[in-house]
Amino acid sequence: MSLSVLGIACSPRRNGNTTRLVIEAMETAKAEGHATELVYLSDLKINPCQGCGACSAKGICVIKDDIPKLQEKLIRADRLILAAPIFMMGLNAQTKILIDRMQTFWALKYLHHQTLINPSGYERIGLFLATAGTKKPDVFECAERSIKTLFHMLDIQYAPPCLYKGIDQAGEINEHPTAIEDVRKATQVLLIS
Repeated sequence: MSLSVLGIACSPRRNGNTTRLVIEAMETAKAEGHATELVYLSDLKINPCQGCGACSAKGICVIKDDIPKLQEKLIRADRLILAAPIFMMGLNAQTKILIDRMQTFWALKYLHHQTLINPSGYERIGLFLATAGTKKPDVFECAERSIKTLFHMLDIQYAPPCLYKGIDQAGEINEHPTAIEDVRKATQVLLIS
């Protein structure tokens, strides 16, 4: 069975640590014979939610940018691998804008009672990859809460994440003793679940 695997690189740095992790995950999925697509948020034109409430009426956002194309990919994906760095103890701005713009999906699901998935399709599962410069024990708490909420709204089961503290400078993740192998294994489990 071939799955559709969508990766989203949320870091503004093309050579960033979380980008390295999502590339590894996508290469693993491709090597396993699955259809993969990697989206770099930095390549998209995405504006922040204006809180206007227009999406509540029909589940359609009035902002004209690249979010609708990304939403189509999110709906079609059997597996989602989202990689985001931690800035100031939370998700970076690009990731947060992405999540806030999913308000249209919230409106469709909870106000208009429309499903976001194909009922005969595979169970959808998502993997969260993140790095943080600090080593504080609760550094991933806020980010995980937001990602879990996003996945729940998208009817995506939250798989055990791969989260790495004390990784700050670009390329540092390559020096971590287990990170790359952890991501490979987590991706393989994601694909057979």
